Amino acid sequence: MRGTSAAERLLEELPQGYPPPPLDAQVQLTYRPVAVNEQAGWPRPGTVTAWWTTPDGATLCRLCLSGAPTPRWVVYDPDRIALLVEDGT
Repeated sequence: MRGTSAAERLLEELPQGYPPPPLDAQVQLTYRPVAVNEQAGWPRPGTVTAWWTTPDGATLCRLCLSGAPTPRWVVYDPDRIALLVEDGT
């Protein structure tokens, strides 16, 4: 039986609360480096590859974390998921 990595456990603890977007046309594709804070406060590198706003206004992101084999849709929480500056601007 395969063990669960620290990255997979972190994805599990982030709020999901919604099913994935029903249509690809509703998704805004992107590539944004992020740092995701674990409960202990350690940042883990990752990438947001898409954004989606639910009909009731919640913002979700498709989050890929270093060390996790697959991305997951999670509720975007700026206190846990920090967007990193790109190109020094």
